[in-house]
Amino acid sequence: MSTETPDETTPAGRCPFAIQDGHRAILASGTVGSFDLFGIQHWLVAGAEDIKLVTNDPRFSSAAPSEMLPDRRPGWFSGMDLPEHSRYRQKIAGDFTLRSARKQEAVVVEAADACLDGIEAAGPGTDLIPGYAKQLPSLVINALYGLTPEEGAVLETRMRSITGSTDLDSVKTLTDDFFVHAGELVRAKRDEQGDDLLHRLASTADGEISLSDDEATGVFATLLFAGHDSVQQMVGYCLYALLGHPEQQAALRAQPELIDHAVEEMLRFLPVNQMGVPRVCVEDVDLHGVRISAGDNVIPLYSTANRDPRLFLDPDVFDVRRPPEGNFAFGHGIHKCPGQHIARLLIKVACLRLFERFPDVRLAGDVPMNEGLGLFSPAELRITWGTA
Repeated sequence: MSTETPDETTPAGRCPFAIQDGHRAILASGTVGSFDLFGIQHWLVAGAEDIKLVTNDPRFSSAAPSEMLPDRRPGWFSGMDLPEHSRYRQKIAGDFTLRSARKQEAVVVEAADACLDGIEAAGPGTDLIPGYAKQLPSLVINALYGLTPEEGAVLETRMRSITGSTDLDSVKTLTDDFFVHAGELVRAKRDEQGDDLLHRLASTADGEISLSDDEATGVFATLLFAGHDSVQQMVGYCLYALLGHPEQQAALRAQPELIDHAVEEMLRFLPVNQMGVPRVCVEDVDLHGVRISAGDNVIPLYSTANRDPRLFLDPDVFDVRRPPEGNFAFGHGIHKCPGQHIARLLIKVACLRLFERFPDVRLAGDVPMNEGLGLFSPAELRITWGTA
């Protein structure tokens, strides 16, 4: 077992495996916090039961108007409530089942091995983040959607410019540009034959849910934003968790059948998904003595809920032997990430193939962390292997 204690590879400041101090204080207090984002007040909820409330109670809406979120768009189902939300989830349901993810395993393994060929060629001291943690999900996601490497790279660059923006006006302008580009891809797929997710979104075959160009673009964009950058960061963070906790890596090597437990424990323990998409309160709600007024934004703190001692025993202990328990890494409620099964597969394959390929792999220096607005993960992950 491991606790979130810094070791010699940890940079100064925040422990790379700890939740934010401010978020922990909200969790410990059992109440509601407040946060100013782009000049707009948001309420923060941290406990597991509060997360369940905010993500399931119709008094907290994903569709209500908000100063914070860009204009609602057709097909953008993360910004919808029931029953409208269901139509779009049904359109993609068959592509994101556990069974569908398992069918992708050979593709993921092949992609992982190709990435590791590049890592080995680069030699000890190379950085796992660009050539493995980011490249592996990109290859698999491009294959899933039927994107060429060039199309995928352009979309990824555009998304990164949006998530890296520091003001709302830039976010809205860049988002508009992104939707124009994504819409061009959707319209092009309508005129082509194919058996990938983007072709199916554009399909108007009899018996299927038919989407307009704008709706198909919105669904496509929702999936990309929800699953691209976050999965890349998850993969890198999980690799760091095992490289930074040698005793946990050793336990997994000794019992590789623990891999599914290990994946769930990493998803629970690692504070990669720090802040969920805001909900808007649609009527006054009193929560822990705090009045949340109609129109207020409320953000669920998923990673903080994963450290709730009322739900998890010894929550700050990292133990790959821990029996899998429901965690909040992919959100909760109707908006729980549809790509969770493929994300789990990517993490599983990335870890197993790395440790099989390099039995003596280890960190090669400090690990700087990349702390964005909502996500937290290693910015660089240099490794070495062979004789020291």
